[in-house]
Amino acid sequence: MAPTLVASIKENKSKSGLALFSLLIILVLILAACGNSGNDTSGAASKKHILTIGAHVGGDYTKSLSPYNPTLVNEGIDGMVYETLLFFNRNDGKVQNLLATDYKWSTDQKQLTFTIRENVKWSDGQAFSASDVAFTFNMLKKYPAADSKGLWNYLSSVTASDAKTVVVNFKTANAPLLWYIGGQTFIVPAHIFQNVDPTKFDNATPVGTGPFKFAKFSPQMLTYTKNPSYWQADKVQVDELHYPAVKDNQTLQLKLMKGEIDWGSFFAPDLDKTYVQKDPQHNFYWMAPTDMFTLYVNLTKAPFNDVKVRQAISAAIDRGQLSKQAESGYVAPASTTGLILPNAKDYLDPAYQNVSSTADMAKAGQLLQSAGYAKGSDGMYAKNGKKISFSIKVVSGWTDWETMASVVMQNLKDAGIDASVDTIQDSAYFDARNNGNYDALIGGLFGGPTPFYLYDTHLNSANLSPKGFNWGKWKDAQTDKLLQDYSSTVDPAKQKQAIMGLAKIYADKLPNIPLVNAAAWYEYSTKHFTGWPSKDDPYAVGAAYSTPDNLMVVLNLKPVA
Repeated sequence: MAPTLVASIKENKSKSGLALFSLLIILVLILAACGNSGNDTSGAASKKHILTIGAHVGGDYTKSLSPYNPTLVNEGIDGMVYETLLFFNRNDGKVQNLLATDYKWSTDQKQLTFTIRENVKWSDGQAFSASDVAFTFNMLKKYPAADSKGLWNYLSSVTASDAKTVVVNFKTANAPLLWYIGGQTFIVPAHIFQNVDPTKFDNATPVGTGPFKFAKFSPQMLTYTKNPSYWQADKVQVDELHYPAVKDNQTLQLKLMKGEIDWGSFFAPDLDKTYVQKDPQHNFYWMAPTDMFTLYVNLTKAPFNDVKVRQAISAAIDRGQLSKQAESGYVAPASTTGLILPNAKDYLDPAYQNVSSTADMAKAGQLLQSAGYAKGSDGMYAKNGKKISFSIKVVSGWTDWETMASVVMQNLKDAGIDASVDTIQDSAYFDARNNGNYDALIGGLFGGPTPFYLYDTHLNSANLSPKGFNWGKWKDAQTDKLLQDYSSTVDPAKQKQAIMGLAKIYADKLPNIPLVNAAAWYEYSTKHFTGWPSKDDPYAVGAAYSTPDNLMVVLNLKPVA
């Protein structure tokens, strides 16, 4: 009932006054029962609580709602409709059960057994069981293009021994695969996917176990409604999800500033001024460090095959300047250990605790001189008449990377190293990176719930480009041994020992040169919903495109009364 309307009615003892009062009361009740759409929190309790999410930038949607179609955008399908067995919090490495209620390793770490949650239904009412889980993994084997994590390079079989048990067998012990199997593989219903190629299937009416059902498609908007049969429906207080298609970051930022977006995931400079100050009571952001930006140097050619030159380049870089100028101070300077801090603080050797992030030109000069270089009259270092001269490739239009490259170039010139920036189109960049046709380039290192994943992805000799992400072509027997030591055990103490050994190799030998942490871009408003993850409550990564973190967020959101 609207109190302003009731309060405006003057007390009247006459019959006509009582009749008018009764009529107005009835009118108010009718209006209240109708509710409203949108996020106007002054309405009745029956109104819809709509969460508007700005995660898609780059034009209209193309309809394809399969989680295994790699070519098309399907915002919200992963996490909101389809779930994983487990959730891994990349902020602290903790694991939470989802469609699995338990998992156990065999003593030789070559078999993994999941206990599958009972009394779960697909959104079309059919029962979910272990057979759906086994089907999903075997589907990836049948259609290798859908197996984006390459799981079947390591698996020998996946079977459902009964309605609630799935057994995964490995060719060799590989404990880190738990994240990819349990936390990155979205389970689909056998009765929908059994006769289709998941990489080509449009899946126009997706059926999942998650908290939302797909409701409406348009090129400009994807709409989802709450799934009433969700197995933890009591936690879901969001009625609808709206994903508008936005052409660019500037448009998305304007929508966020106007209050048209509750949850944003994009990079924009100076958010304190352009967003937070517009409504300090409600507007916030938190850029959780999940990955890392680095300077890849081509280890197959001089002078980068000399560790002292790599150390000199690292010493000359002002990472604090990079953080401020390229990333607006949203992320911290990267640790020279390759550890993403503060997430991986428990793995950090105290010897690397207080390494400065500012440039040390004197140290850079000393390292170059010890490698046989001398500074010429032009201020540049040379050896046998040949200057240290190289280009840094970067993608045109990736403004933060362009700024990084510019800062690094100037830092190196100040240190007597003749660097230049080569700005190229993304296709040419990817080709150069994947095939080793570069001197140096700005790039990324992909993190995970523990530091192992970054080291393994980018330093394992088994992942040498072009087939893998070891773009710098690091090949080191000790690195491979430590990665294997970690993979072959589930003992936390032994895994920590292996990580600390890898961090030392990274810091001392610099297979690539870390610059700044990379963030999961995330802006949010508390005007319509509270319960968002934050630096003080990092229960998930906040970016709307991070899955299944997005699921954890909607399970924690509460409408503003």
